[in-house]
Amino acid sequence: MKYHILFSLLATTFIITGCTTTKSIKYPVHGQNTTISVSSEQISAMTESGAGDYFISDSQITVGDASKATSNPAASAFGLIGMGIATAIEKNTNASAISKSSLKQAIKFDDLTNAKINQAQAEHTVDPSLKILAINQVSEIKVVPYARISFKETPLVSVNFGLKTEFKNSASNQSSAKRFYSYMSKTSVPLSEWDSSNNALFNQKADQAFNALAKAFILDAQHQLNLSVFSESKQKTCQNNKDGLNLSFVEAPEDICIGVLKDKKGKTFEGLLFVVEQ
Repeated sequence: MKYHILFSLLATTFIITGCTTTKSIKYPVHGQNTTISVSSEQISAMTESGAGDYFISDSQITVGDASKATSNPAASAFGLIGMGIATAIEKNTNASAISKSSLKQAIKFDDLTNAKINQAQAEHTVDPSLKILAINQVSEIKVVPYARISFKETPLVSVNFGLKTEFKNSASNQSSAKRFYSYMSKTSVPLSEWDSSNNALFNQKADQAFNALAKAFILDAQHQLNLSVFSESKQKTCQNNKDGLNLSFVEAPEDICIGVLKDKKGKTFEGLLFVVEQ
C-alpha cells in the first residue's frame, strides 16, 4: 500500500475533526484515580469520518474511497447542493463496494480493545491509580475503537484501525479534548483476501493493531510520551517511509514506533498520533 494515499485520507480527516491545532493537549494529571472506559459507539459521521463514508450497521467499521465523487471539482463548483449530491453518490458507491463482503456485519472492537488496554496497563503501570472500567461506563477518558476500509487503490483494499479518546484537557482549563491514534498498516490486498477463512487476515491485523494502539494510549494516558521531544534513534530505526509521510518519532519502548506531524514552525499537532507497523 502506498502510505501517502492513506496519509492524505488521515490528514483530511484530521482537518475535519478540528485536531489541527498545535495547542497543548494533556490527559488528566497523574495520581487522580482517572477512570477509562471503552465505548461500543461509532465515530461521528458528521465530524470524524471521510465525506461520503458508509457506516456498516451496528458496527465500528466505515467504508470509503470507492468513488471519487466528493473530490471531483465539479461537485464543489455547485456549492452545498453539488457536494450534497456527490456525498450521497459516494456513500451509495461505498455501500455497494462492501455489499457482498463478509465484513459487512456487526463487527465491534470494544471487547478486544478493552482486553488490550488492560494488558497494556498491566505491562506498563506507571500510574497505579488509573482505573479501567467495564465497557460503556461513564468515565474521565472515553475510548472509541474504529476501522476504516478503503477502496482507494482498488482492486487492492486497505484497512486503517484506530482509537479516538475523549477527555478533559488538563493543559487547558479542563476543556473538552480529543486525541486520535491511527495504526499505519502495510497490508493492502484484494477484498477476497480480507474475506477468506472467516476474515482471518482481518482479525489478525485487528489484533495486531489494537495491541499497539492500546500500548500507545496507555503510555500517553500516564504521561510517558513527550510529543515535543524526538528520538534520533527512533527516527533511524522506525519506518519513516519514502512516500511523503514525514513523521517525527517520539521516545517510546523499543517495540513500538509512535510518530507525530509538525507544522512549518516545528510545533506538534497534538490531536493525532501515528503508530507505524514495523
